[in-house]
Amino acid sequence: MRIGFLGNFIPSHSTENDRAWSFRKLGHEVVQFQESATTAAQLLDAMPDLDMLIYSHTHDPSYVVDGLADVFRVYANCEIPTVSAHLDRWLWLARKSDMGVEATWSTEHLFMADMSPEMVDKLHQLGIVDRVHYLSPGVVERDCYMAEPDHAKYPHPIVFVGSRGYHPEYAWRPAMIDSMKRIYGKDFGHYGGDGIASLRGHELNVLMATAEVVVGDSCFGGRPYYASDRAMETRGRGGFLLHPFVEGVDMTGVGLYESCDVDSLRSQVDYYRSREGEREAMRFLGHEHVKAHETYTNRSQEMIDVVFG
Repeated sequence: MRIGFLGNFIPSHSTENDRAWSFRKLGHEVVQFQESATTAAQLLDAMPDLDMLIYSHTHDPSYVVDGLADVFRVYANCEIPTVSAHLDRWLWLARKSDMGVEATWSTEHLFMADMSPEMVDKLHQLGIVDRVHYLSPGVVERDCYMAEPDHAKYPHPIVFVGSRGYHPEYAWRPAMIDSMKRIYGKDFGHYGGDGIASLRGHELNVLMATAEVVVGDSCFGGRPYYASDRAMETRGRGGFLLHPFVEGVDMTGVGLYESCDVDSLRSQVDYYRSREGEREAMRFLGHEHVKAHETYTNRSQEMIDVVFG
């Protein structure tokens, strides 16, 4: 197929670029439209040559395509499917006010990583629950490999990857990072925004392979049917992940701790650091599972199956 994709392709490492790579891996042609430099007229001009249009919105006022909801209606009238895909929470955050308003909510199909009971209730209120499909995050297939460890470069046996500065409504993230620093001192490394460094590509795989334990966290974690892409990225890149249990999300190879509970997290960190054999067996199991079942190649095929099945 010939798939149009409206999103932010400027960062070399972005979910849009990972999804586009994955559709191409499946044999489809992808026509990229940079959201910050595309007009409604350009999308309408391209319509006759497209079999599907995907939209992934960047939450930035400069990334708004005027008249985009109208474009989606024209595509629908011409029986060309429109699809939006979103990885993050909407509820409990400031962006909740955009639900049902922002153009993401005007496509024929909406693929959401959050289908918690509260989210389903909200979708019923908006009258769009039949157009929304649950789709977990993934990791791009080309990055699913185990790198060689480098302890000289990454000396911390316990790491967290992600920003400390986060949604102000979710205070656990900075509290957790600060607690890990206080408890483990130089054994803990925070990589990401406000941390040691932001790693991408191969270097992130090396970090994952080197750390004994990668601490995981999802926004308002523990509720059913939502986990951040960290749950797939860490395992796919060869890391051993600790994360709260999430009903509806496959946790193969993951060590579990109670959501938003420092004592539980500390207990599990200490447990798995002292059991290398068990930890390594779970790390390999989780890696093989994600590589086979939870890449963006898998997710892209799931989207196609829903839209055209």
